[in-house]
Amino acid sequence: MKMVSELVKFLKDPHAKKVQRYKERYQELDDLSNVAVEIGDEEAYKSLQVEMKEVFFDYLAAVAVDSIYKLAPHVLIIWVISLKWPNITIPFVNWKVSIFGVYLVTFVLFQVGKWLEKPIKSRLYKLGLFGFSRASEVTKI
Repeated sequence: MKMVSELVKFLKDPHAKKVQRYKERYQELDDLSNVAVEIGDEEAYKSLQVEMKEVFFDYLAAVAVDSIYKLAPHVLIIWVISLKWPNITIPFVNWKVSIFGVYLVTFVLFQVGKWLEKPIKSRLYKLGLFGFSRASEVTKI
């Protein structure tokens, strides 16, 4: 079971460990660079800056590859859906819209909804319109 959960984690974010390692290495080099400035060692500072640039570009490459891995399933989904339905007709206005546009708008609305979910839920909880009542109100006799 543990192997399955690790496989799911890897498939969900395959380069997470590599990106995290680059972040930690960059932070370490930045701290060493600050120490080199404090003690006034110019050569050490320059060599650390060169290494920081290399680590930063390795980090950017890992993030770009990770982004491609996250984009690939969406491209596959759009391709499979477009094989069956290349265009969708909007019912009341009779507009024909490409499946790519519909998928893109749906994905953006889903992401905005995820982003707004927490503030909306917290306000509804404060107003008492959503969820359970307070325990003190429930246990009153």
